[in-house]
Amino acid sequence: MRKKIERRISVSACLALSLSAGTVWSAGVGDTIVVHTSRGVATFLVENANVGRAAASRVNADMAGKDGVAPPPTPGYELTSKVVARGTRQAMNAALGRLRAPVIAVPVEGAPSYVNIEAGTIAEAAALAASLRGAGFKDAVVDVRRPMPLRSIPTDPGLAQQWHLINGVTPVADVNIEGAWNLGYTGQGVTIGILEGGFETGHEDLSANYHAAASQSGGSATSHGTACAGVAGAVGNNNKGGVGAAFGAKVSQLIFGSESQTATAFGYKNNLNFIKSNSWGPADGGFIASISGVELDAIRASVESGRGGRGTIFTWAAGNGGSIDRVDYDGYASSRYVVSVGAIGDEDYQAYYNELGSAHLVVAPSNGNNLGIYTTDVTGAGGYSTGNYTPDFGGTSSACPLGAGVVALMLEANPNLGWRDVQHILIESARKCEPFNSQWVQNGAGYWVNYKYGFGAIDASAAVGLARTWDNVKAESAETSGLREVDAAIPDNNSTGVTKSATIAADFSIETVEVVLNVTHPFVGDLQITLTGPSGKSSVLATKRNDPTDNYSGFVFTSRRHFGENAKGTWTLAIADRAAQDTGVWVDWQLNVYGTRGCFADFNGDGFVNGNDYDEFADAFDLALPEADLNNDGFVNGNDYDEFASAFDVGC
Repeated sequence: MRKKIERRISVSACLALSLSAGTVWSAGVGDTIVVHTSRGVATFLVENANVGRAAASRVNADMAGKDGVAPPPTPGYELTSKVVARGTRQAMNAALGRLRAPVIAVPVEGAPSYVNIEAGTIAEAAALAASLRGAGFKDAVVDVRRPMPLRSIPTDPGLAQQWHLINGVTPVADVNIEGAWNLGYTGQGVTIGILEGGFETGHEDLSANYHAAASQSGGSATSHGTACAGVAGAVGNNNKGGVGAAFGAKVSQLIFGSESQTATAFGYKNNLNFIKSNSWGPADGGFIASISGVELDAIRASVESGRGGRGTIFTWAAGNGGSIDRVDYDGYASSRYVVSVGAIGDEDYQAYYNELGSAHLVVAPSNGNNLGIYTTDVTGAGGYSTGNYTPDFGGTSSACPLGAGVVALMLEANPNLGWRDVQHILIESARKCEPFNSQWVQNGAGYWVNYKYGFGAIDASAAVGLARTWDNVKAESAETSGLREVDAAIPDNNSTGVTKSATIAADFSIETVEVVLNVTHPFVGDLQITLTGPSGKSSVLATKRNDPTDNYSGFVFTSRRHFGENAKGTWTLAIADRAAQDTGVWVDWQLNVYGTRGCFADFNGDGFVNGNDYDEFADAFDLALPEADLNNDGFVNGNDYDEFASAFDVGC
């Protein structure tokens, strides 16, 4: 104990002079402390800054609305004595030596580009993060556990018995899983990690499928986690409760926490955990919420190296913010590395809480029209219901593990699928739910897409059918515009705004598009942001809303709406300030486009170049369909015919 106290004194002494005004802290019970976090500098009310871990509330003086009134402090945070920093262990320890800080850096498990540094107390961690940033380590932050709203929405009671799997009233509105089951696919050999606060691993309808060796210790038997585990992988044919979508799969327990703890869960035993289901995310208030660097690094490493290099599959609840939020503002669910899953209800239309967004991939059945989801619950009276099951689960919290269960069936059918193949198959097999909804539009490649539903509802049988014979997509292609300086004032309360362009020279088929944005503005909710591709098709990335956040600082917007379009050509980004009072400057932006270099001549995508492709292209050409616009210039004409003919002659 004595050495521990001495070390704390030593760290404080060597760093005290290096504290900036932004990180001044006051010691004692009921402290106010200003710290660097992964989402910028923030002020917290913390129970005691002189301990290693303590509950805290964020002070929201910087989140005042147009009326000048700031929201009350947000509870539910936990500050720690750890600093998470980007850099090699050697470089970080050298910097710590120069600062004369008697601490060492250790790698963050699962996030190879980051290290953890134990400073001793919360206050010393705040000081150390500031010192490291002053020494040139820009990504050095206090390891914070944020409130993690769980994405389920209790509704009025209803007697529903797994209509999401087999819907006898509105058959089209279920996930169409019977065909996959009838082929014998149940998720056998696949483990789904339920990543949150824990679940009841000994539940009568889960214990037989629980994979202890793939699980992390800790956590608790939460109702939310238990319900999610049941939707994905409740045991089948045991005369108890219902079944999971992948009732032959295993389920493991992975525990979120602070940013570095969550990063470790993302990277935990990816040789066993093929899928990781995440039914949580930032608060659903319409505020931008970046993913931290350490968490993103762990996800990126997992999709690159997990599952023997094929990639761990991350499914993510798209959010329950309804009309006041968009999945685009959520740095987790909008990431190109994850399968974002929104929600439709038992009548096949949008659940009332389902968010809009250009980052939507697919939706899956949940509550939100009339009926809830029947699934496992904490045993006895301690859960959502008084028994061992609940009929009232829902939200995108339920849609997400349902999607994970379907992916388990796909991986059983074809274990060689890569993480990008899974996304391709879900898009190609998606069903056009609420087909007469006015927001359905065809993109420049002919895919139907909707801000409510992404590419549509998951169709388990169709997805498994495609997976069985799927040829993996080629290696990922990536092109960037490079950083585009703008430095232009954005006119206040002006719908015209500022428009800038960037050109992508490479010719390939798009999977996802990212916009990395830097704007200085005291109220980002004023800004409408729209990206338009060479095809002339647009992606709305942000709309006017009540978000008083200062600035877009390297925020990454992601769109999937350009899937299948040609990347080549001129892209435009338009930013307009749609409310009076606050003004800002568009500093710079960068466009990143990811996809696959394809073969124009394989027009029907069956892997062969033959007369069938010629006939199908000719039909599309005669009708001037969007998919016949091979050069993406907005016209179907002789230039497209020449491109097809050239590719056809050489067999690609």
